[in-house]
Amino acid sequence: MADRFPAAITIGGRIPRRLLYELAGVIAAQGLSADWGDRYLEKAEITRDIRKAFEKGDTVRFVNDQAAYGEFDDLEPWLTSHGIDFDRHNDARYEYDAGNVYGRGRKKPVVISANHDGDDLVKVEEIRRVLAGRAQPDRKLARIAKLIELPPALDPIVLVDSKQRRSRNKP
Repeated sequence: MADRFPAAITIGGRIPRRLLYELAGVIAAQGLSADWGDRYLEKAEITRDIRKAFEKGDTVRFVNDQAAYGEFDDLEPWLTSHGIDFDRHNDARYEYDAGNVYGRGRKKPVVISANHDGDDLVKVEEIRRVLAGRAQPDRKLARIAKLIELPPALDPIVLVDSKQRRSRNKP
């Protein structure tokens, strides 16, 4: 049986309109809520929430306080396979550390250690290893910069038609 603990996922960026209902179905099947302690959302409610976020020029966030290992094992790969951007944060529980996952497009999501508040963390050992190396100081600084580099910020939801143009009609 999986260990279960809180996780939240925020979805943004370009979403092909033709995938909206399928996306809502994957989110509903994952058992997500609009807020902590709320009931699970149904497909129609999720579609409505995504459209509202589009109209407001915002992202949309869903949570589950009992996510298996703090992950959304069906939703995250689905989003990545369709090139839809997301950020996920999971709390720490038992031997599992808190973490942030940044999915951008079809690239492999970036996983970063985090604290309970969702702040990204870099292990001191990693920085010490870079500083102790024999590389020139400018190379050391470049390696440290790479350690603390964040993916681009999550853009607001934009519903696009099949030709990747922003939809001009109603959401």
